[in-house]
Amino acid sequence: MKNTYFTGYFPLISILLYSTSLSIATVMYAIGLLKSLGIYEGMLGIVSEGEIRLAMFVLFALIFFMMLSALKLIANTVTELALLFFSKDQEGAALTKIRAGSSFYLAGGAVSILLIGNGLWIGAVFLIATFCYFVFLVYKVSAMLSPFSLIGLVLFHLLFWIVFILGILFLLVRLYNSFMSSLPI
Repeated sequence: MKNTYFTGYFPLISILLYSTSLSIATVMYAIGLLKSLGIYEGMLGIVSEGEIRLAMFVLFALIFFMMLSALKLIANTVTELALLFFSKDQEGAALTKIRAGSSFYLAGGAVSILLIGNGLWIGAVFLIATFCYFVFLVYKVSAMLSPFSLIGLVLFHLLFWIVFILGILFLLVRLYNSFMSSLPI
């Protein structure tokens, strides 16, 4: 297709597909956890099973939608910032070239719907789609960058995401440790 805006809706559909599959998998896990703790039967005395599943689905879908939307916003900002630092492109031709890469996430979202029962497989599909998108990005912009600029772009992305993930893991460990130390055991 010649229209540059054809793939403009792919990210939204991808986020909706991933949110749906992840929230269904999370609802199945959460209901199993509630049953093992003995809480689920008490909940059934107040509301019906369908209402519990629907409420949990809406809650988890909203959470995953917000998380994936935030990740998309961060990823777009990092990509454009990396292109600002390392590309000599003034008109945004690089962004037009990489716009079709969102089809990797769309395909991954479609596959994630098939893997509803297992959240780990959905996460693996998301990581594979991310890797494919990154290779696509590097391939498409490599013609517009010098070898050193290309290395800088790749290192910028890798370092940002490593620091981002390690920072979140550090915060989660600190939160867990502070929670455990506050328990009266």
